[in-house]
Amino acid sequence: MKKMYLVLLAAALALSTFTACGDSSSGATKTSKAVECSKGLTSECLVGTWNLVGLANANLNNEILPSFDYSTGPGKLTFTEDGKFQFDLPTVNLAASPLIDPLDFPVYGDWKVVENVIKLHAMSTAIYPARTEVTPVIVVTATEVTMSFGPGSLWLMNNASDETSIRANGTEFYSISAN
Repeated sequence: MKKMYLVLLAAALALSTFTACGDSSSGATKTSKAVECSKGLTSECLVGTWNLVGLANANLNNEILPSFDYSTGPGKLTFTEDGKFQFDLPTVNLAASPLIDPLDFPVYGDWKVVENVIKLHAMSTAIYPARTEVTPVIVVTATEVTMSFGPGSLWLMNNASDETSIRANGTEFYSISAN
């Protein structure tokens, strides 16, 4: 009887060891967005769906402008590994943006990272100019990664306002989960 318990115990230990080894070799673990973005702008950092939280005043610590706060229905900017992007409009607060025609969206295009610059090319007549280059400011916290393009860098939401101060000081402010 003792022999049977020893055989069962040995079999259980062997099986658990085999399973543990199998788990460690199957597929790479996914790196968190916080880790991918911790060294600044890279292609790996950009890939994913970023929420357009709002238009912010880049000169006031990216404070979201109340009429352009999209946090309850953010726009979506999705970067794919194959160098494509898609931008979908926010679902709230577009009344403050009478110059935006929802029929012109979503916007599709190509992107690439060259050093610390994102080069974007839209395949839509709704976006002018069709090409832009931005040097984003990326901030990593424990729960999210934020990205803004700096003062006067409205591109996808350029027609959100024709107000000179918003166009001169505004930035599109994005976030993505740090996980």
